[in-house]
Amino acid sequence: MAAGQGEYDLACFEAEQAAAQLALKPLLYELLGSAPRIHDLGEFLGLLHRALEEGGLEGPAGLLVDLVRGRRRDTWLLSDSYYRGRYGCVDYTADEADRCIGAAREVLRLVEEVRRALEEEA
Repeated sequence: MAAGQGEYDLACFEAEQAAAQLALKPLLYELLGSAPRIHDLGEFLGLLHRALEEGGLEGPAGLLVDLVRGRRRDTWLLSDSYYRGRYGCVDYTADEADRCIGAAREVLRLVEEVRRALEEEA
C-alpha cells in the first residue's frame, strides 16, 4: 500500500475510496435502492444508520454508533482526505495515514457485519 512507500496522502485517499466509495456506497444502494450522490463519509454513515434502524437492524446500527463515537476524529480525517487529496495539495503524516487506514478498516468491518445481518435476515 502507498503508506509503506511514504505516500501518505495517497494512502489516505485510497483508504477513503475503499471505505466510502467502494464499500459503503454499494451497501447503501442495496439497502435504499439507489446510490447516493455524495462523497462525505459522515453523510454515508448517517444514511446507513437511518437505513439500519428503519430495517430493524439494531445490532449493526449500534456498531455504527460505536464506530463514530470511538473514531470521530479519524473518520473526519478520512472524509477530509477525499476532498483534500482530490482538490488540493496535501502532505499527510505517517500517523495521519495510519489513522485513515485504521478508520477505513473499521468501516469495512462494519460493512461486513451489516452484510452478515442482512444474510441472516433473508
